[in-house]
Amino acid sequence: MVSRFLMRWNALSGNTRGVMLVVLAMFCWSVLDACNKQLMAQGILPKQVLFLQATVVLAMLVPVWIATRGRVVRTRQPWLHMLRACFIVTSAWCAAYAVSHLPLAEASAFLMTGSLFMLPLGVFFLGEKPHWLRWTGVAVGFGGVLVILQPGAEAFRPAALVALFGALMESMLGIVLKKYSGSEHPIAVLTWSQVACWLTFGLFTGFDLPAVSSHLWPLLPLVGVAAAGIYLGYFFAYRAGDASAVEAGSFSLLLFSPALGAAFFSETPDAAFWGGAGLLVCGIALVIIEPQGHAH
Repeated sequence: MVSRFLMRWNALSGNTRGVMLVVLAMFCWSVLDACNKQLMAQGILPKQVLFLQATVVLAMLVPVWIATRGRVVRTRQPWLHMLRACFIVTSAWCAAYAVSHLPLAEASAFLMTGSLFMLPLGVFFLGEKPHWLRWTGVAVGFGGVLVILQPGAEAFRPAALVALFGALMESMLGIVLKKYSGSEHPIAVLTWSQVACWLTFGLFTGFDLPAVSSHLWPLLPLVGVAAAGIYLGYFFAYRAGDASAVEAGSFSLLLFSPALGAAFFSETPDAAFWGGAGLLVCGIALVIIEPQGHAH
């Protein structure tokens, strides 16, 4: 059964596998956002939530470090980890701030504009040559975002601008990840990313873990698994395909976040949201299609 699945999986094009892995990462992201929103609803500040999140992930990785005697976290390109740390700390704070000030689905829509930044950034920094269907798919997906957001004066609220800046930082994060995803161990990438977050947000909070109500303790392992799933999903996605192609899978966050927002925060998307979500699905489908001569 497993071997048959692997054969079918490997038969897919690299970009298709990459998009599917990003969709999985987006599911983890939506779960993480919902957990963080629950924690912040109890009065815990975004910077405290991010320090707690990094602490949980690092605690989960301790057995892996011990079992491998630290070999798994060795890196040959420390400067790339440092550069990525700058982007990851900024994007993480922007995402947490947006989630705490906006409805879950709306915050996700702003954050997902990172896919639009990724296409020109991939061309400029990575030398990628996206075909016309990829450009069309991103344009259709962005149209879906606009339908959902119905932009007007409210689109320029501080929380929305913070989310857009976070999306740009997330795109730069993807560029750096693509640069070394083929030579670095995924656990090393996850570890050093979380160390950067732990040190940064630890300084902001005085390395003081927030008090979490006992009824929210079951969220903590879920936070750790979801955060790790995001990083590992993106790592293998960028290894599989072009950054500008696989990033389109991030639009799927807008299919997961509304469900969790409705289930846990009584946030009910309107008809415009579902119309935009349909466009997002079409955009992802167009990006996945590989014209003859472009298959990965």
